[in-house]
Formats: sequence, structure tokens, C-alpha cells
Amino acid sequence: MRKTKFRDSIVSTVIATIGLFIVYGCDTNKDDWEISTDKCVFIEHDEITEGELIEGNYITGPMIDSPSYSYNSSAGILSGYISFDINKSLKLVYGRGRCLTGVAGGGVSTMLFGIYELPYQTQNLHITNVEANGTVHLLYNDSTIILKSNEEWIHITSGIDIQNNAGEIAKAKLTTTVRIVNNGIILKSNIVK
Repeated sequence: MRKTKFRDSIVSTVIATIGLFIVYGCDTNKDDWEISTDKCVFIEHDEITEGELIEGNYITGPMIDSPSYSYNSSAGILSGYISFDINKSLKLVYGRGRCLTGVAGGGVSTMLFGIYELPYQTQNLHITNVEANGTVHLLYNDSTIILKSNEEWIHITSGIDIQNNAGEIAKAKLTTTVRIVNNGIILKSNIVK
């Protein structure tokens, strides 16, 4: 009888230990974020399209005008229109910009987004990981990119756009520069609304 009670208590202890290990030791939703909660990483993704007339009466692209933020890299201060919460959960600030020049159009449009969990995807950009030192791992279209703090990645494409305007052919050379910059780790207290 004593052996049975002892065996039952050992079995119960083992089962309880395994249960605790399953519940607490295998937490797949654990947040591995290693940067302190008073800081976040700031990355920018800009697309600049320049249009150069080749021939004809090319219809110019749209005019855009909504620059919503500025970043002082020497002081580490990000200011502008901030429509997201700056709290302990904020991991990254993602700045998206577009600029049109020449016959492609005109103006600048920028916007900031708060990112609270990874991975994060928007259009053709996928942010997969951020290391403790601020190094960002991302995918852009088919390119795998790793950017340390204060590094940038640039991709330039160019092509000829042909318009048929009531039988009149017009051509323009359109050059698009995609630029992704990792501004590194910034203090959340330096994000000014």
C-alpha cells in the first residue's frame, strides 16, 4: 500500500511537472523583443519616380502633396503627424514616402506607421526580424535585405512609357529609385507629435 501511494505521488508530480513545462516552457507566442521598451527602430521606405520627356505631348502624372513628417538624424528627433500610439509595445516606426518629378508628376507624400509586432508586411515590403542592435531583416519583392543601423539599400529601375493620345504617340523615360533606410534605434521620447 505504501509503495502504491508513493508511486501515485511520483506519477502525479511528473504529470504536473510536464504540464507546467508544456504551459510555460513551450510558449510559442513569447515576445523575443530585445530592445528596451523606451526605444524603437525607425526605418524609411521611399520611392522616387522621375519622368523625362522623350517625344510627343506626354500627359503628366498626378500632383501629390502631403509631407507629414521630418527626421533630424543628428539629434534623433522624429516629428510630424503621428496617428499611432507611442507606448511600450511600439517596436518600429515605418516611414513611407513617394516623390514624383518631371513628367511623372510632382510633389512629395509621406506617412508614418507604428508597428507593434513582427513580422510586418505592407505591399511589397516584409519586415521579418529586428536584432537587439537594431539590424533589420526584410524582404523587398524578391530581394532579401539586411540593414544595420544607418545603412541604406537602393534599387533603380528604368523604362520607357508610351502613351497613345488620340492617335498621337508620346514617350517618356520613367526612372524609379526605391530607397530603404534603417535609421537605427531611437528614443520614443524623441518622437514628437
